[in-house]
Amino acid sequence: SIDERGVGELIKIATERGRMQKKSLKLGICGEHGGDPASIEFCEKAKLNYVSCSPYRVPIARLAAAQAYLKKKK
Repeated sequence: SIDERGVGELIKIATERGRMQKKSLKLGICGEHGGDPASIEFCEKAKLNYVSCSPYRVPIARLAAAQAYLKKKK
């Protein structure tokens, strides 16, 4: 999982600064974090646009993304 207090803060800073320059900037993560449910929830909170993962992790990633989205809606 992404270390939200370390790397996560850097991701948030980069996301904010990047979108100050270009509002339509698309951002995401790839690799093992892209298929990790906790990292996917973080990505939803950090307002990233996508995650990319290996094919065998796609079902887990889709479920985790849906759960993170619904959790945000509460």
